[in-house]
Amino acid sequence: MKKVISIVLVVALVLCSFAGCKQVVPVTPTPGTNPPPVVAEGDVDLDVALAKLPANRGEGKTIGVVAFFKANDWNRNALKGIEDHFATAGYKVNVIDGAGDPAAMNAAIDTHIANKVDGIIISGGDGSALTSGAKKIVESGIPYACIDMFQDGAVTNVMADNWGGGSQLGLWTANKIEGVGEVLVLDTPSWVTLKARADSAAVVFDAFPGITSQRFDIDANNAVTDAQTKVAAALAADTNKEIKAIVTSWNLPAIGAYAAIKASGRDDIIIASGDTGKDVLQAMRETTAPEWVFMGQNSIVLGSRAAKGLDLALNGKADAVPYAQYGPTYFVSNKGGASDPVTDGSEIKLQSPEQHWTEIFGTPFGSI
Repeated sequence: MKKVISIVLVVALVLCSFAGCKQVVPVTPTPGTNPPPVVAEGDVDLDVALAKLPANRGEGKTIGVVAFFKANDWNRNALKGIEDHFATAGYKVNVIDGAGDPAAMNAAIDTHIANKVDGIIISGGDGSALTSGAKKIVESGIPYACIDMFQDGAVTNVMADNWGGGSQLGLWTANKIEGVGEVLVLDTPSWVTLKARADSAAVVFDAFPGITSQRFDIDANNAVTDAQTKVAAALAADTNKEIKAIVTSWNLPAIGAYAAIKASGRDDIIIASGDTGKDVLQAMRETTAPEWVFMGQNSIVLGSRAAKGLDLALNGKADAVPYAQYGPTYFVSNKGGASDPVTDGSEIKLQSPEQHWTEIFGTPFGSI
């Protein structure tokens, strides 16, 4: 069993390396103070290129933002990252809220195009339902960027490392249930970022003959209730208590799953979920909560990187902007206290070839 887990860990490490994982150095804030701001490693090259541009380059220019749903924390933070960056260069930012409706988001794109904005950012949403709007942006000739999706013709596409994050959820789950048991996977597959997490976790489960899984599609517009209903039905049918874990690709289904677990009286089921959310953070600290981890992300960083990429493109520096950018991924566990180190995830080290040679072989690089 340990050999199998080691093989899966190596595969996940390789995948994560290609997906752009960045090492996160934990910072312990002084009690009663706010932690220092995140300085993301991936921003360095963008900032160097931006520093060479005129400080007032945005004066007289407008950026149109299409927000998925301004009322939730993820979108508020993404918008903060966007607005904070453009404010430094004098751009005007016009945000239209899609209120969770793809049709409204496509209409917002039409409005921005009609208003002849200088650039557009699509911030979140079901990417598969926004391809028609994205195509119109390309046809208009307006440069644009995307957050949490990939779209053809975008200057840059920014998201968390959902593949590495999903693998981490799968690895943690497989380890906790010792490679045996049934796992319920709750997903909303029309969202490429969510599907990536669920698919990556499923790849891990496929390596374990003792793990079986059921996959449920969750309605994005009624996620908590839909997840609670489907998990409750599965638990009621599980008379032999073979279900050992629930994996969700985002936070709202996790809240519904947790409610179903509490109602069932089961105390032998763990949760592994995707997405940072105040709801999940508070729920996982309840005294009745099972052992629980989630893959987190920082949408302020995602919004900032999309804004920086679009800013560079608007000023003739599109060649300095990566086609795909991956923000930091977090692994959050409710095991232990508020200041205890988290050791549940697999360890990933970022090294140069020389550093790796020296650590593994104990000799200078290139020596025999």
